[in-house]
Amino acid sequence: MKNFKLLMMSFVVLTFFSCSEETIKQEAEVVSTVKSSTTTQKILAEDCSTPTLIGAADDTYNCFGLAFSLSETGVKKTMDNAEIYAAYIDSGIFKEDYSNKATKVLYWNELAGYNAKDYRAVDHAAIITDSGNTTVYSKQGLTGLYRNCIGYYYLNTAKSYYRTYALNVDLNTPATAPVRGQTFTVSLQHFAAELEIQYIWTYNTANLELVSNNGSSITLKVKDNAVAGSYTVGLSATHQRNVIINNTSFPKTVTSSYNFTLASNTPPSPAASFTGSTYVTKTSMGSWTATVSGGTAPYQLTWWLKRQQDPDSFYLQVGTGSALYLLTKTSIKSIYYNLYLRVIDANGQSFSTQPMVVQSTGVLEEAL
Repeated sequence: MKNFKLLMMSFVVLTFFSCSEETIKQEAEVVSTVKSSTTTQKILAEDCSTPTLIGAADDTYNCFGLAFSLSETGVKKTMDNAEIYAAYIDSGIFKEDYSNKATKVLYWNELAGYNAKDYRAVDHAAIITDSGNTTVYSKQGLTGLYRNCIGYYYLNTAKSYYRTYALNVDLNTPATAPVRGQTFTVSLQHFAAELEIQYIWTYNTANLELVSNNGSSITLKVKDNAVAGSYTVGLSATHQRNVIINNTSFPKTVTSSYNFTLASNTPPSPAASFTGSTYVTKTSMGSWTATVSGGTAPYQLTWWLKRQQDPDSFYLQVGTGSALYLLTKTSIKSIYYNLYLRVIDANGQSFSTQPMVVQSTGVLEEAL
């Protein structure tokens, strides 16, 4: 019995010495990179100067493996930092992100491991919340920690290198914008089903019809009578739903979306114009060139001509294609003509230009 008491006293002394030695070592290190601005959230009634060890069975803090897996499901599971890194970061479920979407943080207490992203050198893993990015849980390796006094005993705020991570909600989306009657799928690139994350898809129910939704992806069909406009397929993912400390939960919701534009029901009409001669003589041949835009190629172009002096006459087609050449073989008297261009596109949409007045010294005819 005497030997047993001596052994227990030695364990307590070694534990306290190890903690004190870590604190002294960190305080002696020099600041050389980004620093952690927050540490584990402190319970008001807790006195960090009086250390109290916790373990895997602690219902309030759950520090063993808590940083990633337990923050989502609340189910106790021991994981070391290498397992956490492999399961949640190497897998792509969480990605490095310093925006307000970040919810996870890995701490290094030495610069070389931080720069190399060496997970073997990770000293702590933690969860941060919505409110001011406050850290609510943290763990160190495979050992137990002191209740919510982690910053006091382990994380020297003058030197804590860290990387923050957010739940990955990047999407796989269609290569081209969907059209009426088409079925399309939007899916998560990384689906964290094992974390019991709540995924909610939203879309325009008046113009998009649900085909299937299995959580990780949604398949929709654009209705045949869908109106033209901009559409958004949205995703919200809520996690840390079961994290509770002091009867408070810390849910975090991140969002992602796919946006596309549905074209008008009526295909666009073409437009055209032309330039060329306004006066043609026996010694000067007239020429005109057309320019077409809009609509859908290929285009059919035709040229039409009528004499102004004969109001009862009809326009006659005098040429096709993008260029027209007319000539006169006489120099008897001036004659005035109206010339216009008509274009029809592949969808049957047509456009006609305003007539141009052309003066000639005789009857105009197509140059062969």
